[in-house]
Amino acid sequence: MPAPLTDLSTPWPAALAIVLAIMALASYAVRAHGRRQRRHQRGRHRALARSFRRYLDGEESAHRIAWIAEDADEGCYWSTLETFSIRLKRHQWLRLSQALVRSRHAAAERRALMDDSPWRRSLAARRLSLLRSRASWRALRRALVRGPEMVTFAAATALARYHDRGALRWILAHEAALAHRHRNAMVSLLRTFGRHGLPVMARALARGVHGARMELAVVDTLGIGGYTEAREQIERRLLAGDLDLRAAAARALGHMEAIGCATSLIAALRDESWQVRSQAARALGRMRAPLAVHALAARLTDPSWWVRHHAAYALKELGEDGQATLRHVIATSPDPYARDMAHEALTGEARKLTA
Repeated sequence: MPAPLTDLSTPWPAALAIVLAIMALASYAVRAHGRRQRRHQRGRHRALARSFRRYLDGEESAHRIAWIAEDADEGCYWSTLETFSIRLKRHQWLRLSQALVRSRHAAAERRALMDDSPWRRSLAARRLSLLRSRASWRALRRALVRGPEMVTFAAATALARYHDRGALRWILAHEAALAHRHRNAMVSLLRTFGRHGLPVMARALARGVHGARMELAVVDTLGIGGYTEAREQIERRLLAGDLDLRAAAARALGHMEAIGCATSLIAALRDESWQVRSQAARALGRMRAPLAVHALAARLTDPSWWVRHHAAYALKELGEDGQATLRHVIATSPDPYARDMAHEALTGEARKLTA
């Protein structure tokens, strides 16, 4: 009778443990490889950034830096430029651009501006904004007009960094090309054109900007830029615009510290909309208009918390006269809301409503 065969099968718990161990080892190996790749990539980025810095410090020649950039792979080149160039002063950025003007990477992105995918064209426009060249400027101008909107916006942002006032005039005249961009995005775009773009916007405002959203963005940008030459045009909109435009005009005049417009802002303290009243109060505080003391004190009893808030803090900014008015309100006003807001402005401490 033959001997029985020995059972060579592995018990299932042991087999499962082996499989799990193999999976864990494979997962560890994949993660370790990924970490090594990321370390190598970061090392390449740092090395390229150091080369750019040496060039700007006069320790590398333009020919050498161009050769190093050509040798870098696409991802390393653009990601390094994106983190490095945004910290540069304009004259440094222009110098680096001049050294890399014939880069094969930039040429590839100019070709990508003709790609079928709008997403790829937008990426190309964004990348071309990182370095200035005449060839890129021409390609971006064509992309600006051709669209669609996401490409137009990316090209507009690139041309704004170039400080291309011709592109700015086109944007101001073709609001429909950026019809779905948020107002804040438009303000950010217009501000990127720098101080050289402010006179262009002021002239457009004087002629009349087509589109309420674009007009609001222009008013905001002129105010943030402190372009006082536009204050008369903005003051007119404070007196005769719609709600959003009146509020934007009051805010812009405050940024400009346009003391000559204080009378109009005092009148705006009686506007039917609390948004306008609050921005007018804030603007009067910014420009420290002493003739506004009594008008601001009257707003401490306004139904709107924001109006009371900005009026009280504006009075604090008006020096001794304004602060004396706040103390007088605390001591004598029958309105508990006015008393508490005056106390908060003077001391910086909010307190519970007093009876």
